[in-house]
Order: sequence, then C-alpha cells, then structure tokens
Amino acid sequence: MALMGKSCEAILLIISLDYLFLTGIVISVSAQESDPGSVKMHLDEAIKYLQAGNKDAAAIHLNNGHRDITSVSSDAQELFEAGMKSLSIGDLSGALLHLKAADEKLS
Repeated sequence: MALMGKSCEAILLIISLDYLFLTGIVISVSAQESDPGSVKMHLDEAIKYLQAGNKDAAAIHLNNGHRDITSVSSDAQELFEAGMKSLSIGDLSGALLHLKAADEKLS
C-alpha cells in the first residue's frame, strides 16, 4: 500500500515537471514570435489587396498581422484594429484610411 502511494507521488511529480517544461517552451516561443516587421508586412499587403478590391485576401493578411499586434505602438494598434473593424462592416474606404494611417505610424 505504501509503495502505491510513492508511485503516485512520483507520477504526479513527473506530470508537474512536464507541465512546467512545456509551459516554459510555449512562453518562450510566444515571446520569440512577436515581430513588428511581420505586422508591417501584413499591413502593406492588406492595403495592396484592398486597393485592388480583394477584401478576402486583405482580411487574411490583417488577421495574420494581428497575431503580433502587441509588438507595435498603441497608436498603430488602435488604427490597425479600427481598419479591421471598418473592413468587417464593409467600409472599404474607412478601412483603407485607418490602415494607411497605421502604416505611417509603423514607418
């Protein structure tokens, strides 16, 4: 009976260590992936697609750029998100206006 308790404690210890190790990897990977250059690149591509009238491709680039949005200034973030919101309601000229302003903040 005492042997069973020790083996359960060992299993819990191993699970805890695995969890801590994997959590550290996730935090490390997340910190490395945040790239302001990625936001700018996706923003530039989204603007090009919007100017060509391709809302779907623009939305894909905006969603991809939004993953790293915390790596840029709060002003650029607000303009980027306002552009996304405008696009989501079908206001292409408003989306372009906000996204171009966000792009200027990133330049």
